[in-house]
Amino acid sequence: MFNMENNYTETSTISYGQNLKNSFGGVVVGIILFFASFVLLWWNEGNSVRLIQSEDFIRKNAIEADSNMINRSNDTKLIATNGSVYTDETLSDSMVTMAKALKLNRTVEMYQWIEKQSSEEHKNFNGSTTKTTTYSYEKTWDQTEHNSDRFKRAEYHNPKFIYRSKNLSATSGMMGNFKINKKQILRISSYKNLEDLKPLKGFEIVDNYYYKGHDYSNPEIGDIRISYNYVPSGADISIIGQQNSDNTIGEIQTKKGPLYIQYDGILNLDNMLNKYKKSNTLLTYGLRLLGFMMMYIGLQMLVNPIVAIARIIPFLSEIIEFISSFILGTVALILSLLTIAIAWFMYRPIFAISLLILIGIMIYYIKQYVQKKKTINN
Repeated sequence: MFNMENNYTETSTISYGQNLKNSFGGVVVGIILFFASFVLLWWNEGNSVRLIQSEDFIRKNAIEADSNMINRSNDTKLIATNGSVYTDETLSDSMVTMAKALKLNRTVEMYQWIEKQSSEEHKNFNGSTTKTTTYSYEKTWDQTEHNSDRFKRAEYHNPKFIYRSKNLSATSGMMGNFKINKKQILRISSYKNLEDLKPLKGFEIVDNYYYKGHDYSNPEIGDIRISYNYVPSGADISIIGQQNSDNTIGEIQTKKGPLYIQYDGILNLDNMLNKYKKSNTLLTYGLRLLGFMMMYIGLQMLVNPIVAIARIIPFLSEIIEFISSFILGTVALILSLLTIAIAWFMYRPIFAISLLILIGIMIYYIKQYVQKKKTINN
């Protein structure tokens, strides 16, 4: 079904037998997700400990240094320093040339069709499922090339990109008396928009874009616009790393692996450590959540065959799905916390014991709830 609002709806029916077959096919994936979640959670806790130990190592060993005055007694030692990075290099992509720039990025966008897809499923009394998929088509500026050959509807056609986005960077620079290499320059992200565009053959300049098309205020499919941003010479950075005898700052080798930290802006040692701690905390909790979700989804895929069998009676399958979601969510939470607690026993025993107490309280209340239900039913 197609309407004038650039929407196309397609309806298909998945038989009871196919639903059952698909659910059994997902069991293997569920097993992989379930066991992979333990690996991720265990690794994440070990990595969290390593990051905390790295922070402790920095606090005990880092020496705050002036980038404009290299102290040779700091060679091979861990230093924290900051300053402005300068370069004499000129960056050019054949369209724009910029002198004394650390980085130059070209972003190419095309006005094109984008296909969006959404699906809804309805359970039938015979165990089958009716799936309704809606494809919608919108015109928009996008730097990602959307291949219209893969669209559901052939009438929405996008031409190929004739220009490509491009990223350039200087190969070296200086921060005070320290040499800065390309890898360190690539870490800098303090971009500015390039606003002073020079005339370019074949393009108009509109709203800080190079534009090629009919009318920027009323673009057509295939129109191109190109923008630039850059990191100028003189950008500020802050570094924690090993001072070397060749006036470079690199990774320092610790018992827990190599260590090097770099941020944009002028930051002292405490500021850098605070940012380091916050980013590590977000990473740790993010991976914990991911591990829990992998375990929960894995368990759901393991019990999906039971749910699929019950689909012959939609009302019954909905009850089973609701109950199983609650039970599996609780089981996944307990197993996740237990994995974290065991992983922390050798590093942070007090934290591990606290988690085990929390798990014990959860199990106790679940047991009380089940016993209460049995008493009411009897």
